[in-house]
Amino acid sequence: MRVQHIAQRQPGLGSAMRQAEAYLELNRRIQPSLPPDVRENVRIACVEGDCLMIAAASPVWATRARMLANDILNATNRLWPRPLKSAQVFIAKTPFEQSSFENG
Repeated sequence: MRVQHIAQRQPGLGSAMRQAEAYLELNRRIQPSLPPDVRENVRIACVEGDCLMIAAASPVWATRARMLANDILNATNRLWPRPLKSAQVFIAKTPFEQSSFENG
């Protein structure tokens, strides 16, 4: 059974899938503006209210993401449909997949 078919039968799931797709697309568009070494280690996780949530692969990358947070927030505000006022960085609990943006 295809994911879209399942999502049509579960209204909440369909909404969550559209939201996840929006974050994936945002990441795909933001990644090229990041320094090359950061791209594989920092991701936009989600938006909570007017705050951009940025995931980092480790404490070292979280520090680097915090240094770039304003640039990432500004780039996101050029693409996101409503203004975001702040960015928060956290350390991801699961490793990032290398291919997630290469195949997007």
